[in-house]
Amino acid sequence: MQNFLQRDLGSSMLSIAVILGWLGLFFVFLRVLTISIKRMLEAVFKNRNY
Repeated sequence: MQNFLQRDLGSSMLSIAVILGWLGLFFVFLRVLTISIKRMLEAVFKNRNY
């Protein structure tokens, strides 16, 4: 942590921004995946008449 704080502020901010960007992309991908799985399951169970 001390080594991270000793680097210049620009590279630290860039590292944090890149990490947050990858996390954001991961959560967006996870959300799209869950919505598509939900729609597939709804389509499968809609065709069955129980």
